[in-house]
Amino acid sequence: MSRPPSPDIANHQWAWFLDVDGTLLEIEARPDLVIADRYLLDLLDSLNRACDGAVALISGRSLDQLDAIFGQLKLAAAASHGLEQRWMDGTLVNEAKAIPAGSISRVVDFAERHPGLLVEYKPFSIGVHYRSRPELEATVLEALEKICAELDNDARLMRGKMLVEILPAAANKGSAIRSFMQTHPFEGRLPVFIGDDVTDEYGFAVVNELGGMSIRVGDAAHTVAAWQLDSVADLRAWLKSTLDGL
Repeated sequence: MSRPPSPDIANHQWAWFLDVDGTLLEIEARPDLVIADRYLLDLLDSLNRACDGAVALISGRSLDQLDAIFGQLKLAAAASHGLEQRWMDGTLVNEAKAIPAGSISRVVDFAERHPGLLVEYKPFSIGVHYRSRPELEATVLEALEKICAELDNDARLMRGKMLVEILPAAANKGSAIRSFMQTHPFEGRLPVFIGDDVTDEYGFAVVNELGGMSIRVGDAAHTVAAWQLDSVADLRAWLKSTLDGL
């Protein structure tokens, strides 16, 4: 897989869709430790201005979590895997109901029986991080699969990096990107989506379908993304070069 095209072909008519953890920012031991540094904030602010607001964060994080990470920089965003959307003008769109309280309690009870597992709550989903207990991967997956199955077709299981999450079946980064591409200022532009793991594959597929650019950061052994960047640092350098060419 090759690197993305040279930044000197970039133009103001690109629409940018950017994953956060593992893409713009390094993954930390706990989700609450992730915070945007000044260099990244300035880079994204400049890119957003150069493209007239056609920059959106596309993340499994909740909207509140994204705002805590990026502070005063309020970009358009599709949070909770697209279930929470904030358009460029600040309009908020929520597209799902939350996971039932009974299912959430079962996930919490399971995690409490295994010290080191970390439960992450979001408005429409719940996940278990096993970064501190990697040997429990199969155990976590089996337990959440069982809980998810009891929700029939209303929910599905999503696997991330050292994370298993139960979320509404409608959650999909690809459909979120498609939705943004029908609104100002994204409409009519070339979509560019950059992500780093399996949760981003839906987005890559939609961007490919729309004739845009799909870029995976890091491991790209099994992906539909067309291009690859090696790391978070590599992505930042490529974004900076792209911005300098605008």
